[in-house]
Amino acid sequence: MAEVVLAAGDQASGLASMMGTLLAQNVERVPAKYQDFRRVDADVVIAVNDLDQAITLRFSGERCTIHNGRTGSPRVSITTDSETLMRLSMLKIGPLGLPNYFDEPGRNVLRAMRSGRLRISGMHHLPTLNRITRLFSVA
Repeated sequence: MAEVVLAAGDQASGLASMMGTLLAQNVERVPAKYQDFRRVDADVVIAVNDLDQAITLRFSGERCTIHNGRTGSPRVSITTDSETLMRLSMLKIGPLGLPNYFDEPGRNVLRAMRSGRLRISGMHHLPTLNRITRLFSVA
């Protein structure tokens, strides 16, 4: 079973705790997400500008360790504000397991990218980015 661990334990940032809880609940709630969880095998950074916080999610097999701050060599880096981060979790997953950008939540994400409120580094690692998107989607 998938294991989500906060590297800093009780000293984990609010962002690390929130994202760790969301990830663990999504994988537990939707068993199909377990395969995505196991296949990420990368470091992913999420930085939230208005909170002045960043976390690194280190996926390795059946374990994801969430670190405060930026560590390692992330394959994908997502930089945004807290409102847009919450909107990312509302993306619906469509055919072929790809995000649906044609409904309102999808259009909101595209607007955030156009305006610069959402920046994604590592877009060429599309399989990793798609798996992360599916893992954090609650829709």
